[in-house]
Amino acid sequence: MRKTVDYYGDDARGAATPRKTALSGVLRRALPALVLCWHVLIAPAGAAEEPYGYPYTDPYVATVLGTPEKLRAEVPARIDVREREVTVYEGRPIPGILWYSRKLRYSIAIQNHPAPLIFIIPGMGAGYNDPKNQFLQRAFFRAGFHVVALSSTTHPNFIPAASGSGIPGNLREDARDLYRVMELICRDIRDDVAITGFDLAGYSLGAAHAAFLAELDERRGLFRFGRVLLINPPVSLYGSMRALDGMINKIPGGEEKFEAFFNEAFKAFSALYKLNEPVDFTGSFLFRGRKADDKNLAALIGLSFRLSMANLVFTSDVFTNAGYIKPKNLELSTTDSLTEYFKVADLVSFADYFHDLFAPYFLKQTPGLTERELIEQLSLRSIEPFLRRSPSTFLVHNADDLLLSPGDIDYLRGVFDSRATIYPHGGHCGNLEYRENMAHTLAIFENELPKEKGTGEAGTEGEPTTAAAAPAHPAPPPPALTGELVPPAAQPEETRPAPFTAPRPAAIPAGVAKAAAAGAPPMIIAPRRQAPKLKPGLSYVIDVYDPIEPVNRAMYRFNATFDEYLFLPVTRAYEFVTPVFLQERISGIFSNVSEVRNLANALLQLRPKTTAKTFTRFLINTTLGLGGIWDPATRLGFPRHREDFGQTLGWYGLNPGPYIVLPIFGPSSLRDTTGLAGDGAAHYFYLTSPTDMDRNLEWGAAYTGTDAVDTRHNIPFRYYQTGSPFEYDLVRLLYTKKRELDIEQ
Repeated sequence: MRKTVDYYGDDARGAATPRKTALSGVLRRALPALVLCWHVLIAPAGAAEEPYGYPYTDPYVATVLGTPEKLRAEVPARIDVREREVTVYEGRPIPGILWYSRKLRYSIAIQNHPAPLIFIIPGMGAGYNDPKNQFLQRAFFRAGFHVVALSSTTHPNFIPAASGSGIPGNLREDARDLYRVMELICRDIRDDVAITGFDLAGYSLGAAHAAFLAELDERRGLFRFGRVLLINPPVSLYGSMRALDGMINKIPGGEEKFEAFFNEAFKAFSALYKLNEPVDFTGSFLFRGRKADDKNLAALIGLSFRLSMANLVFTSDVFTNAGYIKPKNLELSTTDSLTEYFKVADLVSFADYFHDLFAPYFLKQTPGLTERELIEQLSLRSIEPFLRRSPSTFLVHNADDLLLSPGDIDYLRGVFDSRATIYPHGGHCGNLEYRENMAHTLAIFENELPKEKGTGEAGTEGEPTTAAAAPAHPAPPPPALTGELVPPAAQPEETRPAPFTAPRPAAIPAGVAKAAAAGAPPMIIAPRRQAPKLKPGLSYVIDVYDPIEPVNRAMYRFNATFDEYLFLPVTRAYEFVTPVFLQERISGIFSNVSEVRNLANALLQLRPKTTAKTFTRFLINTTLGLGGIWDPATRLGFPRHREDFGQTLGWYGLNPGPYIVLPIFGPSSLRDTTGLAGDGAAHYFYLTSPTDMDRNLEWGAAYTGTDAVDTRHNIPFRYYQTGSPFEYDLVRLLYTKKRELDIEQ
């Protein structure tokens, strides 16, 4: 039986915490003898707790690097995850530039038998497809749960699609928004999913949301969560966000070197990025490939947070027409450039957002409320009575979490008592995937924890503590399982999901409203934040030569629409009817055919080593691998080197020219478009013509179509699911950096 262990029974500095005791004087005198008996008779039997084995004791290293692969909990490499959408507010006006966020996206993994359903809520700015969310989804699915992965209320999709105010960060309001979303999802899936009960888990900011959701559900009683787990929550949201704000100052040379540091971080990511890897642009993508000896990890965390803030602030500003970054009353179209707005948004801190947008809005909603009182509401302390008495709410945290203030760990231990598990190190969610952590997490939800014998203080280091008893899935089933969900209008006013209250109409000055009523065009008001003036010699990393940007942005939207309504449905159908084993064999065949292109361009570049390796790889996979069905060459030390004619032209010094977005093919440049045409012509001569596919059109169409679907199947990128309204700009930058590195290497 798994036990809840407080690995850090004393405080983080090793000082003993006061403990109540009921030992009589006789027992006190007998205690040394009892301890001796324990060590002599019991300890050798293996009852003592093993030391905590998570390897990274530096909190910055742990936060950025996470858990080494060999120490991660085993989860399925692939599960059947369905991506779905739900309409939260019918008829809500969405600005044209945010057209892709009319519905809220989420994912669900469904068991083929009745099972409990667990909702997972991610951290700041993260989407339902965040890597940590996906890991937890696989782990809980393996444990027998239906799993719904949600996006954070601070994610750019959630703000226009599901936020009541459009200004996220108010934990109580955010919880109401999430609660409404969860109700609608249950309504959406109840005919397809046999649910026996509900659970809830969240990490980082999502853990704070989970706490407020549990408190809301105690009053509403719709889900009656069997277990609620908070993983690394902030005690004070304001304090934690300000701590992250401060990390940007750790950039070598200060914030004046922001652009240079951003360039270095993005280039490092580009060097590791491959087409068959996902990218989310929520900030943490910059952590990929970092080393434990990197001296700039704190600054990297600050940069990651700043990117998440840029996504949040710009989306909120556009949606509410607040006139903060975007000029007030200016309607942006999908062909308008957002590059200049990115430059401004990327310099907005949480403190700026709080004092300029967040606090003015919520203070206006509650007359008499002070800013200090508002900050106190953004804290677990505001629901402390609930957290103390809730036997089904559990906590997992790290004593060295970067987002905690002095005294926070002792406070959490006092509030959650035996329901808290505090690990000595792990940074902020760095040890979330560690096998010991994951085993304990699942034990909480699988009812493997001992029943609570009484309230008291957590045990000393290595001493097991008890966990509160609560049925994981109470009976009778929650109302959401048996009948209609309670509509918002029928809910008590204090728990009713907030309507759309964003200050879009009210914030327009009276003179502007009068002019609009008379048929005059809306008055465009300059934004409150302006782009900073560049110092001589300084340029923005985000700037890429893109002279036909409006055309490219229009093409980008066309590709997104084509992908969503045609390409992806065909690809999903292919994945549904084709066994995974056969999918891998088909991909291998097409990959082997493309080695001819790689070989030809390696020859043209006069690179003998690359040419020899590519030829050897092609020879091995064509013979031993039966035409590419298998890939023995990689195991024999001959990995794939992707070469194309665009790289060949760049190898000989041809500049990329202007950036171009091609129909269907996506990001390119004038040089790479020329290279694509050259590779296509070569493909005709070495494959299409020799195999008579130019004459046998049916065979040629079948081959080309299957190749296209297989290529899309192997690219996890999904338009507008990267978590950033600046996706076009960041994809453009990633493509440009990646091609530069391809040619250099």
